[in-house]
Amino acid sequence: MRLVAVALITACVGLSCVAQMRAWRPAQSGRSAPTKAVPNGVWGGEHIRMEVNDSGAEIEFDCARGNISQRLELDDKGRFKIQGIYMAETPAPAAVDGRLTASGVKATYAGTLSGSSLRLEVFIEGQDMPRTFDLVQGDQGHLAKCA
Repeated sequence: MRLVAVALITACVGLSCVAQMRAWRPAQSGRSAPTKAVPNGVWGGEHIRMEVNDSGAEIEFDCARGNISQRLELDDKGRFKIQGIYMAETPAPAAVDGRLTASGVKATYAGTLSGSSLRLEVFIEGQDMPRTFDLVQGDQGHLAKCA
């Protein structure tokens, strides 16, 4: 009998402690933390200027423009890879191998954020090598526009 009484007392004390621990823990809501993304605002570097907002980015190059129409969400390593458009601004056609969209050619924009620095690689459809840019948050960019 004593053994049963000791077991019941021990169980009650244990349950009481668990209830107190739950009361001390802050309540968790069903909402998940917001997804991390490239901060909004101006980003610039040599031969590039990018304006980031909640719905994507407008990019200006020396002799071209780019557009990303979705938020620049980052993975857990601070990277993104997003499809967009690249539009040449020279007298030459914007198409490569005859593949022209109504507003340019398809491009993949891949970036890595590190603090206030962003390394951006632009993979233009039909070209073998990406163009690489280093951008800084708040920098207006340094462009040499084509005539």
